[in-house]
Amino acid sequence: MFSNENRYLFKFAWLSIRRNAGRSFFIGFSVSLAVIIAVWVVSFFDGMNAQIEEAVVATNTGFFQLQDPLYAYSTDSSAPRELSPALLEKLRTPAIKAFSPELVLDGNISTPEGAAGLSVIGIIPEYHRSFITIARNLVSGDFLGAADEDKVLIGKDLAEAFRFSVGDQLVLNYQDQVGGLRSENLTVGGIYTYGSPGFEKRFVYINQGTWKKLFLTAPTEAPLYNRIPLMTESLAQRPAVLAAIRGEDLKVKTWKDLNPEMAVILEFHDGMIKFFLLIIALTITMTILTPVRMLWQERYKELKMMSVLGVSRAKFWKVGMFEVFLMILLSASLSSLLLILIIGTQSYTGVDVRFLNNGIAIERAGIKLPGIIFPVLTAHQLILTFGFVVFVLGVSYVWSVHSTIKKVEGAL
Repeated sequence: MFSNENRYLFKFAWLSIRRNAGRSFFIGFSVSLAVIIAVWVVSFFDGMNAQIEEAVVATNTGFFQLQDPLYAYSTDSSAPRELSPALLEKLRTPAIKAFSPELVLDGNISTPEGAAGLSVIGIIPEYHRSFITIARNLVSGDFLGAADEDKVLIGKDLAEAFRFSVGDQLVLNYQDQVGGLRSENLTVGGIYTYGSPGFEKRFVYINQGTWKKLFLTAPTEAPLYNRIPLMTESLAQRPAVLAAIRGEDLKVKTWKDLNPEMAVILEFHDGMIKFFLLIIALTITMTILTPVRMLWQERYKELKMMSVLGVSRAKFWKVGMFEVFLMILLSASLSSLLLILIIGTQSYTGVDVRFLNNGIAIERAGIKLPGIIFPVLTAHQLILTFGFVVFVLGVSYVWSVHSTIKKVEGAL
């Protein structure tokens, strides 16, 4: 509880703030504005990075991929591995939300409308259905079934470019396991949409039975894989993934290894965040320091008179401390209100940046960059930002009170 003396000093600090209402409001508003700008910039880029990462991992990449060493170093899919029950059991760890054993085959199609290179992915439908949402994004037709024969699932952009419809025949040209050139008729069983024309035009899906029939020289019933994409909460689960597959001769790659172009974009955004925060930090320091210094310099005569009357230096320091507390309280209240109104609203409505490119979607490495950014506000960034502002405000008051007291002492 406050003593009577501390209550009086606290009231004195409050009256001092009210007496210099204009300057006090400016300081409080500067603190609030600094917090809002810093938090908004970080929230905006964090939101953009999160959306880009989500777009990358959702395009059949996953946060991690377990790859056969031969495939990892050369993308040679001619010697797929058998998916053992032991490995399947290891993949059922809580850190791994979903996974999809996949076989990869490069081929092309040639029609009167043109030609295109394709990446033919052999999947086990029951695993892939829970891995990404293609099964829920069908324009027409049906998703793959384990027993489907010669059925292929293609993207909407590929279908439009080559005028394919469900039930049409697609002639795939490719090399088999021993390098022989082959052609095979596949029936379009479904057409999916996934928000990225580059992805829709390149990736087609068949079940593993069809893939083995096309590619292998000797049939096998065992499930196979060249790679196993994993869906986790984030890249922070890497230690858990490594622990889960301990003892397996597999290469672990992150989405950043698989899509270095997008990884560079995110690193560039992180660099921009640090640059903006540096500029904001310098602006915060000067915006707060100067008005606080002027505020206490104006009290020189008042403090000098109080010192002559016997008021101790400790009481001056207490007044300064109480003022810092009150300014933090007022600024925090204003900051919280504005953050709720601004970022709270934008986290639902988003920030539309499509006007920067005349509404045309920008693609990088086959990934469509978001046109509407949803800022992401975390308690961590809010605490760090407000902590820095409080530190600057505290240092400004300590320096101002100290220099004013020294000036008073020198005059007596």
